[in-house]
Amino acid sequence: MNIHAPPLRDSLAAEYVLGTLRGAARQRFERLLAAHPALRRAVAEWERRLNRLAVASLSVAPPPEVWRGLEHRLFPAPARRPWWDSLTLWRGLTLASVLAVVVILAPQLATPPEADAGFAAIRNRQHEVLWTVARAADGRLHVSNLRAMTMPPDQQCLLWLKSGDGPPVMLGTLPDDGSVRTLPMPASVAPPVQGELWVTMQPVATAPQPPTQPLFQTRWQAL
Repeated sequence: MNIHAPPLRDSLAAEYVLGTLRGAARQRFERLLAAHPALRRAVAEWERRLNRLAVASLSVAPPPEVWRGLEHRLFPAPARRPWWDSLTLWRGLTLASVLAVVVILAPQLATPPEADAGFAAIRNRQHEVLWTVARAADGRLHVSNLRAMTMPPDQQCLLWLKSGDGPPVMLGTLPDDGSVRTLPMPASVAPPVQGELWVTMQPVATAPQPPTQPLFQTRWQAL
């Protein structure tokens, strides 16, 4: 693993922070962190970028019934027959019940069904991340241009959603000056939002045309 190559180092740091780097690969990466300052700087930079997206995103609270159910199972009312508490079997069953409830409810607390959130990283041919796209619970897209780009003055980069066999749906104009932009989700796109994200470069002075091939493309990832 040549971590001295900037594209590979940046890609591994992004996957580590997003949590998509798992298993033995994640363990090897964590061992390398202690010995390579450049790798730690890449991880810190990705954490800073994602924290900026988190500030712009809406917080979603778990449904009240989830909290009530978890509180009821973890902290039950005192038993009417206190002598049960002295039985080893009862204590063992109580502990098993608590663990079972936590395992069942943990996915609901981590990903509320109404959140419908996603993340995507758009890379160039050298595997460098140009944009990150985060979908909030209200449907808006928070787009971050990670590094300013030298664009022709008469051209712009457009973001499209390509799903199924239908034509791509334009989502908006991408920032190219290192800034963050919020794009509303078109009313024609119904949740759950699925498919690929396409990027095209088209003239500023003409109406955008649905592309047949993307300049860059990527898929959604779960947060």
